[in-house]
Amino acid sequence: MLTSDNLIATIDAQRTENGFRTLSETIELAARGNTILDPFSTLISVHAKIGQNNTFYPGIVIRADGPETVVIGNENTFYAQTYLEASGGTITIGSNNQFGPEGGVSVKANTGSSVIQIGDHGRYLGGVTILGTSTLGNGAQILGNITFESSNLAAGGTFTEQDPDLRAAVVKGRGLIRNQNIQQGHVAVLGEASTALNILPQSHFHPKKT
Repeated sequence: MLTSDNLIATIDAQRTENGFRTLSETIELAARGNTILDPFSTLISVHAKIGQNNTFYPGIVIRADGPETVVIGNENTFYAQTYLEASGGTITIGSNNQFGPEGGVSVKANTGSSVIQIGDHGRYLGGVTILGTSTLGNGAQILGNITFESSNLAAGGTFTEQDPDLRAAVVKGRGLIRNQNIQQGHVAVLGEASTALNILPQSHFHPKKT
């Protein structure tokens, strides 16, 4: 007969075998101010370093194959279907970022040369996949079903910055961006009218207020 204790023991054994925190270890993250809305559907590696006051929605997976190969700062929000994987490389995430909603976000450092660095106050939503060796500076945004591989977004102000020329780099649309460096105050647009990458000043979409 399956009892609640047996059920928890079975769940914990499977988690441990696959390198994830047990249910109690997952819930213990709340002691640092983290919110785990559904610990049963939240899988966080024992190797991941988690900061304070992060919010984890249901259906989150964080895989890491070595100590601190995933490092997460403070006050980030991870919406449902966020998937982080450091299987060979490393992932470093700053603070006050938004991952999702609208389609989930995948961040995969799954080769030995993969180093993914995400700064503070970024927004990543709409089915984003981040791969390779990529740096996303403070305030960066990826909006849409974008595969972002081995590219860089320059840091700058957040989307609330009044002067669009001072905002961090942005990618939006649908498609693949690879080996690109997008500068501050610019937006890379994919999938509009053609498959070509168009890089435009952000003031093209958000005229400066006079």
